[in-house]
Amino acid sequence: MIIQIKKLMEVTFIMRGTSRLTKLMAVILVLACVIAALVPSATAQAKSKKPKYKFEAKEIYVMDAKSGQMLYQKNSHQKRPIASLSKLMTLYLTKKAIDQHQLSWNQKVPVSKPLIKMSKSYELGTFKIKKSKQYTVKQLYQAALIASSNSSAIALGELVAGGSNTKFINLMNRQAQKWGINAHFVSSSGLDNTDLTTYKLQVPGTGKKAQNMVSAKAISTVAAKVLGEFPSITKWSRKPSMKVGNQVLVNSNRLLKGDAFYKKSEHVDGLKTGFTDTAGLCLNVSFWHKGRHLIATIIDSNTIFSSMEKLVRAIEKNYTTETYLIHQNIFTIGNRKVSASPQDSRATIWKTESSKPSISDSYEPTTQKLPVKKGSTVGNVLVKVGNSTATVPMLATQSVRAPKTIVKETVKRRSFFSKIGDFLGNLISGLARVVNQIFKHL
Repeated sequence: MIIQIKKLMEVTFIMRGTSRLTKLMAVILVLACVIAALVPSATAQAKSKKPKYKFEAKEIYVMDAKSGQMLYQKNSHQKRPIASLSKLMTLYLTKKAIDQHQLSWNQKVPVSKPLIKMSKSYELGTFKIKKSKQYTVKQLYQAALIASSNSSAIALGELVAGGSNTKFINLMNRQAQKWGINAHFVSSSGLDNTDLTTYKLQVPGTGKKAQNMVSAKAISTVAAKVLGEFPSITKWSRKPSMKVGNQVLVNSNRLLKGDAFYKKSEHVDGLKTGFTDTAGLCLNVSFWHKGRHLIATIIDSNTIFSSMEKLVRAIEKNYTTETYLIHQNIFTIGNRKVSASPQDSRATIWKTESSKPSISDSYEPTTQKLPVKKGSTVGNVLVKVGNSTATVPMLATQSVRAPKTIVKETVKRRSFFSKIGDFLGNLISGLARVVNQIFKHL
């Protein structure tokens, strides 16, 4: 009975951004199942076997956060709605703006009246904003991450883009294109246009029911970029709750310490949950195994926490690491030879306990123009392990300047006849002056 209740509670707890009727129906369903569980049938009593739950998810992706190597996938390249997992891109771009000194953590954030209204909505609000410029970038960042606050995420996006929601969505899509990931965004929060139009936040040119369409692999890559840009984010994402101002942010990730699905051995430390009626239940977590940070994403599952727990256990049971020696390489950049060393001389690669995959490497430049600074990334070594690839950056061993530009002055050569003409013209002009002087003295 306890297991049944846990399975149903994980469905209802994460329902953020859905209708009041849907939530009410979910609560009624849970109560009905609890009553049914308290009055078991004679057949169930006779067998007294623990029920088995199948692992259900339409899309799955598991990867190494640092090397990008894929460990496991299911339909991971298909774009589909991902609900609040979308906030990971918003969080990445916000942190990037902070690192580039465009914003600061303690900066007060202006929040529009529609967003303040949204924050107080029963269906869409998880963190109430009472007035504009009441909270800092840091506080709204925590609210978007932990409590999945839609208003906070949108307000941060508008701040990054100079006050324009549409410009920020364009930034999200440009960043996705730069990374070469399969994603298209119309929302910084994960809400679709059926909700956004009410608050005048629909991007011009998008349909009435348009929503973010992102693959499991793509949003896993975004999560890896967030961890790479901001590794200490897990200090916040792993907290079951956090107080901001006079409000308590409640984390809907049930795999964290103190929650029903927590397992100490699984070392889960974040990152995002998500749910909408069209996206279904979604979950992206980071966890540690064999000293490596891994990312796992489940999209549209009926039981995300139990399914994720089972997925993490399967990874821990079946996957191990192996080292692969990487050597220096010479890249040709701007007609100059640039020597580069691997960021890690021994690449860590993943394989199953029983498999013996073929391993090979290849080098590709990432920099096309000089100058190059010592220690900067000029290429990658791609270590192919079976049907997956681990990437290790190659760093320049010395600085290489751009060649000096030699400007050749073009000397206009006049023709021989042109020179004679000039000579005769000057001669006649001189004679005329002499004659003129003679007549003056007569």
